[in-house]
Amino acid sequence: MNEISTPIKPKPEENISVVEDYPSVALTTSTGLVFVKKTDILYCLAENSYTNVYLKGGRKVTVSKHLKKVEQALPKTTFVRIHDSHLINLQHLVRYVNDNHSCVLMSNGEELGVSRNKRKEFLQRFVKI
Repeated sequence: MNEISTPIKPKPEENISVVEDYPSVALTTSTGLVFVKKTDILYCLAENSYTNVYLKGGRKVTVSKHLKKVEQALPKTTFVRIHDSHLINLQHLVRYVNDNHSCVLMSNGEELGVSRNKRKEFLQRFVKI
């Protein structure tokens, strides 16, 4: 029997969509997924090919992804890159200091440096009075 087979085209994934307004994000760790609210993320720090995600309450989750991948998964309206290795949640920003070196003070008291290359873009996000 000589049948002609037609390749099956994969159906577009109609039921799967990325919802940026969803309040939580899944963080990929070495042991599985950790689900956290985006509003609980204070900032993220790159460490080689991993990213440390600092959360409210002093928790830290190490994600097995580069900071760029983490940045792409978070809303650009709330999260901003202030350094090649720092991504902050603007909802937890307390103060910007521009003295000998530019830095931000986060709601947990942590001070993070703002690079010269990122400073202008960072400051343009705000209305100054």
